[in-house]
Amino acid sequence: MIANGNPLFFSAFLCRYVHISRHIEPSEQVMLEVSCDRHVLLFCEQGEGRIYIGSELYPFISGKIYPMASGENYQLEHNRSDDMKYTVLHYDAVHMVTGDPELYTRSLFEERDQMNDFSPGALFGMLDLLESASLYQTDAEYSRLNVHFQKLMELVVSRYTLPKTEQSPDVRVQSTIQYVDEHYAQDISVQKLARLANLRPAQFTALFRQITGRKPLEYLNHVRIEQAKEWLSLSDEPLRDIAGRVGFRDEYYFSRRFRQHTGLAPRQYDRSLQRHTLVQDWAGHEVNIPGHPERILFYGDSAGDLLSLGLPVLDGKAYDVLPSIDLEWTVQKQPDLILLDSTNEQLYQRLSRIAPTLIYNSHANLEERMRKVGIWFGMELDAETWIASYHRRTEEMWSSIKPWIQLGETASVLVHHRGARLFVMGNIGLAPFLYHPQGFTPVCKVQEALAAGRAYKEISAESISQYAGDYIFVMLPESDAARAATEKLFESDEWKDLPAVKKGKVYTLDEQVWNMGDALSYSRLQSLFPELLKRIGLPSIIVN
Repeated sequence: MIANGNPLFFSAFLCRYVHISRHIEPSEQVMLEVSCDRHVLLFCEQGEGRIYIGSELYPFISGKIYPMASGENYQLEHNRSDDMKYTVLHYDAVHMVTGDPELYTRSLFEERDQMNDFSPGALFGMLDLLESASLYQTDAEYSRLNVHFQKLMELVVSRYTLPKTEQSPDVRVQSTIQYVDEHYAQDISVQKLARLANLRPAQFTALFRQITGRKPLEYLNHVRIEQAKEWLSLSDEPLRDIAGRVGFRDEYYFSRRFRQHTGLAPRQYDRSLQRHTLVQDWAGHEVNIPGHPERILFYGDSAGDLLSLGLPVLDGKAYDVLPSIDLEWTVQKQPDLILLDSTNEQLYQRLSRIAPTLIYNSHANLEERMRKVGIWFGMELDAETWIASYHRRTEEMWSSIKPWIQLGETASVLVHHRGARLFVMGNIGLAPFLYHPQGFTPVCKVQEALAAGRAYKEISAESISQYAGDYIFVMLPESDAARAATEKLFESDEWKDLPAVKKGKVYTLDEQVWNMGDALSYSRLQSLFPELLKRIGLPSIIVN
């Protein structure tokens, strides 16, 4: 059995029960972010909603388990008007593979999407037994509790490590995609693939299209053309031989398909333009990317990093990772490279079948990101030149602002997102731009978030005084619900009592202009920010 890439992975651990808690959250309840101080299994028992684990979003559905490791954070929110019922199980994992056991804090269950298809009756019955035994007072009672816990872990590990052939229709379709990847030169039909997945052809085609963004035979031709590109760049064989190698029985049909796919006839294929470079992305994937990409599709928040170096980003902008990416639309955009600001491995694999894909980390600091882009695209000197210029202009900017702020003054960035939920920004958006040796200092509570590498932290209106700096920058989002929540906050007593509010050091800013953390946006802020700071004393300035 293989899990997390290692044979008999779970046999190297002893798991120890720590605590169980059951929760019922009314539909109007706002649930704040929770930080895990040890391993957690979160069981959804009733209701429907969403769960944010770090920057990832998952549907919160009854009968599904959400595993998290020490140091991860999660937030729940309602999707319907009924109550949400869930259980949180805390446990420790001790690594026993060496003679010196150690507490294991990394993730035990990396593929969260595999933690489903449980029988609710059996699962919740085990939770009931575990809860009833949790108030143990004797060794015998603890032993009984431990038996219940180990049976639950057996159920979880058994489900997680099931061979993929025993799993859902999605997984069976995934296996046919792998079959196409490996047997593209053979005669392959939709009917054959549907039989392999044990699905009706119509159902199979719909699922295949949902996973890849292409119909089965379109995907087959895509794989064949990609393989043909490799042969064209490596050999001078006749076209009929290359066509046969990749599964086309007709040289003329192959040429027509190749032109449709690339815009070029096979012999017009320019090898120099199609030079590939092997690079490593933020998640450790080694990827062959085009040496001179012409159509980069960016899913995330920091396309301006690439645009600042003159790289060809499709439409000159980034596209949101959430909600779910439309794979068919992605195929239609015909990217030759995709950048994805997400650690969702399943999504990464799906996009990789459309074009070479790199994981991008928008939460890294600006210098790290620019250097990484420089390495990927052979633009190291350009990246260093940009960084040096940016630092010089930043020093000049803060020097020009000295008359308006005092050394050591603090600042905070607040925003309502996901409806009426209030967040203080950490290491993304406008906040890192403000926190500079010559600029503002984060308040203690924000410093804690920065030290933990947090991009943002949800807070309540009642605790806002702990996060409010001498200056407050409030982001005005596009969402009507978020805007209404911001206006409600402005009317609250907690808000009116803040020193920054009383002194008129509050700025309400258009989020789409001011809360972007990419290189291009930061360059714009170097011009915009000094003008903003000169307006001290004007209450709640709204700046577009």
